[in-house]
Amino acid sequence: MPLDIAIKPLRQLLERGSCPAGSEALNRMLPGLAHPCANGNNWVISQRLLLARAQLNSDSELVAALLATDEALCDAWCTIMAARCREAGTLADPQVLIRLVSQLDGAAAWVAARLEQQKTATIQPTPFVSLERQLLGASAEQNQVSPSLTRILAAASRMRQWQEQPLAAIDKVKEDGSRPDINWCKGRLIQRPGHKAIEFQYVLSGEGSRPLPTKLHHLGDKNQSLLVLEWVLANPWAYLLALILYEQNVWQVESSGGLLLELPPGQSPQNPSEVQVLVAGDEGDELLCGHLGEFIGKILSSLNMDIFPAGVTEIEFNAGLAQVIGQLLHLKVWRYVEGLSGEQGYYQIHPDFSDACFGRKGQPSFHRYARSLRQAIRSQAKQWRSDRRSLGRTHASARNASVA
Repeated sequence: MPLDIAIKPLRQLLERGSCPAGSEALNRMLPGLAHPCANGNNWVISQRLLLARAQLNSDSELVAALLATDEALCDAWCTIMAARCREAGTLADPQVLIRLVSQLDGAAAWVAARLEQQKTATIQPTPFVSLERQLLGASAEQNQVSPSLTRILAAASRMRQWQEQPLAAIDKVKEDGSRPDINWCKGRLIQRPGHKAIEFQYVLSGEGSRPLPTKLHHLGDKNQSLLVLEWVLANPWAYLLALILYEQNVWQVESSGGLLLELPPGQSPQNPSEVQVLVAGDEGDELLCGHLGEFIGKILSSLNMDIFPAGVTEIEFNAGLAQVIGQLLHLKVWRYVEGLSGEQGYYQIHPDFSDACFGRKGQPSFHRYARSLRQAIRSQAKQWRSDRRSLGRTHASARNASVA
């Protein structure tokens, strides 16, 4: 079966988060690299592919690396790289060859095997010229393609190892958000804040499945709370931020440490560029650990989750979170409390929304099915504080040693 046929669904997998299963080429290539969906109809993007993408220059290079796990294509490209290595070995500067071998990483062994097999390897076009022009912009024997081909083969060598470690099947997202234990599960990806839902619902949407409620003042208090709660549950980022402050409130009541989200001076509470996170110990002493975007990254990492697509910058992520925070304040899910003289203002969960979390509609999603997510929020806050304290002690010891 021609490998060219796999290019379109692989691009779909990387751009949308999933692609249809059923193709013989994909079913041979994707185990260990993508999650099968629970009903077997789709392949779902994985953290492994996000990691590989971060080490390449484009989606096209990642598609090429996926295809290079095919033995015939891999052999053809390794033959070209073997000839490049032979050329580099004739140069006066030995560092050229050393750098090339280092960049090939695990694929260096493949290339070395080709060198052994072909003592006088020459650079010739491969049988995959059409595919190469689609993905690399030129055929693989062209000199300008060599840096890209080096990265691709290095990525393919890692993927070959992953293919031997199949990933677990992943369930379809519950769009109403009523089952956080299903939605916030190991291997699940969540789109960056503000991005609309993808075609196949196996990735948590960055924009949610319900529009922002409007004209709430025409409804009674109970109906207002119910409508807002439904929106929060159906919007993954709103739910996570609401749950963080819900857990903050529970933690505060227990008087055994705590979490504080402060707003640095000069920022708008409705559109903060960065929210500071402080974590208190059992004695109530607070330690500034970092900002909200960092904290969320730690929570997701502890759950073996990640943000899709790869390459979202810190500024972009914080801007997306700011938009969600503005919505939460508007709907009275969060509230902003002005600091006293000389103190910074901070965020808390709104009392009305907190009450709704204990109601019949909110209780399952904020209690019964949210245990692992709430545990991740608290455990990561404690670990972050511990890490910061250890780092502080290390720096203090280094300063003392320097003075001595």
